[in-house]
Amino acid sequence: MRHLQIKISLIDSHLPIWRRFQMNDDYRLDRFHQVIQVVMGWWNAHLHEFSIGGRKFGMLLNDGWDIPQMEDETRFSLKHFPFKEGDQIVYLYDFGDNWTHILEIESIREEKKIPLKCLEGTGRCPYEDCGGVGGYAHMIEAMTDPNHPEHMFYQEYNDAETLPDFTFFDPKVINKELKKFEKWHNKHPRKKSTPWHQI
Repeated sequence: MRHLQIKISLIDSHLPIWRRFQMNDDYRLDRFHQVIQVVMGWWNAHLHEFSIGGRKFGMLLNDGWDIPQMEDETRFSLKHFPFKEGDQIVYLYDFGDNWTHILEIESIREEKKIPLKCLEGTGRCPYEDCGGVGGYAHMIEAMTDPNHPEHMFYQEYNDAETLPDFTFFDPKVINKELKKFEKWHNKHPRKKSTPWHQI
């Protein structure tokens, strides 16, 4: 089993938003997606896709609207890709807002099983459905300026009475959720996935 250290960064954001986390490579891509959702702080409310080695992987709905050339992510596990240190994965979340993330494989070690864990990071996860990185920048501008014409409108996105610190990130909160997900992942049986060399 390989131990991966990965840095995920939301690209084109006016504020730096990134996480560094560690995991084993025995996760299918659909469950890797769920790890990313927890690590970043998304709500898992939209479709997504992975771009790996020039190929696209994602959730197939078989409803006539699937993206051409999209491959079924449930057939592939991280362990079946010949990753090297420095390799990158592109992860796109929400085809409307187009939240694009770069995942860099920072280190690969052959080790015994390690806990799924977020090591560090910075930046609050953006609000869902706020219009992508441009919409998020506009929202922050409006929320932080009481004289902005859309100040009250965007304040409705904020559940707390005080304005959040958009640069703050607490890995302890994320790790509580990752621990729950890892426990579920280990308990539930997994479908057989296709080794990379057999594709």
